[in-house]
Amino acid sequence: MTTGPPQTPRSRLSRLLHEPLVHFFALGLLLFFAHRLFVGAPRTVVVTPQVKAELSRLYQEMNGRPPSAAELATEVRKWEVDEALSREALRDHLDRDDPGIRTILADKMRLRAAFEAPKREPTDAEQDAWLAAHRSLYATAPLYDFEFVTFPRSDPRAQAAREEFERALAQGKDAASLGRPVIGGNLSAEDLLGMKDRVEPELAARIPGLAPGSWQRVETTRSLVLARVKGVGGGMPTRQQLGARLVADWKRITQQEAVDALLERTVLERYRFEEQP
Repeated sequence: MTTGPPQTPRSRLSRLLHEPLVHFFALGLLLFFAHRLFVGAPRTVVVTPQVKAELSRLYQEMNGRPPSAAELATEVRKWEVDEALSREALRDHLDRDDPGIRTILADKMRLRAAFEAPKREPTDAEQDAWLAAHRSLYATAPLYDFEFVTFPRSDPRAQAAREEFERALAQGKDAASLGRPVIGGNLSAEDLLGMKDRVEPELAARIPGLAPGSWQRVETTRSLVLARVKGVGGGMPTRQQLGARLVADWKRITQQEAVDALLERTVLERYRFEEQP
């Protein structure tokens, strides 16, 4: 049995350094230290000056004054605890299949897209088109500013009394000064019909059809009436009347459409959606 020359420690080290397994472990160790050097320890929470500045800003927003040194230290400690717990939760995959967390993360993606989406002011033409397409958002029921005087049919002089009242009005006298109760209001047609204790249903049905301005005769089962619609409000406002509200609504909806389009183009197109039977 032949044996080679005895191996020195240096020769054994040289042979060991040529082993592939040693190369593998050496590379792994190198990557580990490089990661620790550039990224930091996996469980090291770094409180940067930016974190402290943001915690101080949030404290001032909530309390109306900047925090003291002790108060800021308390806020920093809360942040450290929350950061550590959130990292452990992600490490243990506690974020999986949680609809609440999924919604929060999806909303953060939408918020980030909102900052990237283009913003601008609407033109007059765009506002007009928006108003025409969204009338239901702004139209209100017409309001009738009305007043009337009744002459009960049970009074034998009802007809003559109404004629005298008309002549006085024609002479420019104020209805309230002629000795009879003048009932009025500013109501929608629906509300008028609901005031059965003050407005006879037949009269309530007629008031919306009266031409605004002049006193007109109306007859019901129980009364002879002089009624007047002084003006009609409500209905569909103009773009000028809506002003800032219309612009804000246009921006809100078009911004949402821009965000949806951006997410569709930059995120959703990268995914394939399937349904399992």
